[in-house]
Amino acid sequence: MTQDRYLVGDVDAFVVDVLVQLGTAPATAARVASALTLSDRVGHASHGVRQLPYYADQIVAGEIVVDAELEVVDDLGSMVVLDGNHGFGHVVAMEAAIIASERARRDRVAVVGLRRANHIGRLGEYTEFIASQGQAAILLATSEGTGQQIAPFGGIDRRLTNNPISLAVPGTDFPIVLDMALSAVAESRVFHAMEKGTSIPEGWVFDRDGVTTTDPHAYEDGGSLVPVGGVDGGHKGYALTVLVELIVGLLARTRICGAEERPFSNAYALIVIDDGAGAKHTEIEHFMEWVRSSRVRSDVQQVLLPGEQEHQRRGANTTTIPLDVSTVEILRELALRSGSTASLTPSTEHA
Repeated sequence: MTQDRYLVGDVDAFVVDVLVQLGTAPATAARVASALTLSDRVGHASHGVRQLPYYADQIVAGEIVVDAELEVVDDLGSMVVLDGNHGFGHVVAMEAAIIASERARRDRVAVVGLRRANHIGRLGEYTEFIASQGQAAILLATSEGTGQQIAPFGGIDRRLTNNPISLAVPGTDFPIVLDMALSAVAESRVFHAMEKGTSIPEGWVFDRDGVTTTDPHAYEDGGSLVPVGGVDGGHKGYALTVLVELIVGLLARTRICGAEERPFSNAYALIVIDDGAGAKHTEIEHFMEWVRSSRVRSDVQQVLLPGEQEHQRRGANTTTIPLDVSTVEILRELALRSGSTASLTPSTEHA
């Protein structure tokens, strides 16, 4: 699909203007904009500015409360339960991460449960933030039972949400970060194949009878996503999905998967560990060097550590980000509907 590059500052301003027109405070809109463009910068367009129309629809429907404030439900010192009150997920999730980091600095270990947050975006943003403070992070997220995508291993019917996880520790030049969903491929890639009219690889989707298929439309027609581990090893992804669902449900005191249909929201459990030794450890540096010293296969240029590819992409997209023409057209239509006069014009800069 054809792409042009756009100045990050221009895209930020566009997002802010649209959200302000929809009743969002400028500071809140700026936080959402920076989270979206950062996702585009690191190469995860599925969580980038293409999400803006979805958020706009949620605002209009009352599913996002633009002026919601984070609420403390229970404060046990090193464990805190928070309620996002259906505010912007990027805002309340980062506020919760800051609280977790501060508590861990004081108590060495902190656990924060967050519930009723709207889409919090790319999990790696929050664990990267924790790692930048010299701390380790474990983040488990659920959709509070909404948008179930995965069948239990050996089953056919969708019963589980696609619960992503992220872990991070401080590195030498960048945080070492894992950020992954618990399906073999993200749902957005299946929908993208539908839009393009192309087939998908075997092992991404089960059809309505529990048989793997290369037809992306089979997913919408009663199919399900294949869990991490694939058709034969999917019991691993399935087990992780179940455990994440229950752990987040317990720690955030929130809803878990069931038959009831509800508006989408995110919940998470964030565990932060602070050993008091600072951000850069000699052991980590030696470990990174040791891993990278491996010989590489003939089809691989170099060994990358988790999070390194995103770090490289961020460096390659310092001032501009790529947006495909269909996304830009949708964004322009959204601006008109919202009463925004903001515009998007391709940049002549490379990165």
